[in-house]
Amino acid sequence: MTTRNDNDQNRAADEVARTARAVTDEAARVGEQSARAGADIARRSTETTRDTFQSGLNTANETFQRLSDQVTQVLGFSGPQAEELARRSSQNLQAVSQASTVMVKGAQDVSREWFNAAQERLTKGMDGLNRLAGCRSVQDFVAVQSDLARDDLQQIIATNQRLAELSVRVAEEAAQIIQAQANSNANQARRAA
Repeated sequence: MTTRNDNDQNRAADEVARTARAVTDEAARVGEQSARAGADIARRSTETTRDTFQSGLNTANETFQRLSDQVTQVLGFSGPQAEELARRSSQNLQAVSQASTVMVKGAQDVSREWFNAAQERLTKGMDGLNRLAGCRSVQDFVAVQSDLARDDLQQIIATNQRLAELSVRVAEEAAQIIQAQANSNANQARRAA
């Protein structure tokens, strides 16, 4: 009787293994296609965002220059006052442009990090399915499954930690650019007074 149960369990385990292998192969194919499509979408999205942002900055620069010229004319600034106003306005706009560039690059870095994490999860998922397919008993299956769940959670935590650190670094870098320009403006105002 024990031999019969062992044989039944072995047949069931073999069937589970064959099914898991078929699922693994199909999931790998679909995963690879999805990864390629995701990379292409992320690349195009980043390029579109960068181009749109640059176009907006150019438009803002032109608008700001026209507005600065109009304000100078309306308020009657001329000579050194007008030049100082134009210079400070240009420096402020340049600082905003630099900070914005840092933010766009940071968004690209975050997108790249997210995509790399997705690829890593896909690879580990395929490896996990292969490990599950190799199980010969229910106990092995449960043990491998719990190991995979733990590993997935660790990977999610590590990815989120990397993304958070990257986001903080980008925000600090952009803030430093803006703060440096604000300090420069304050120093120039003190010297002029």
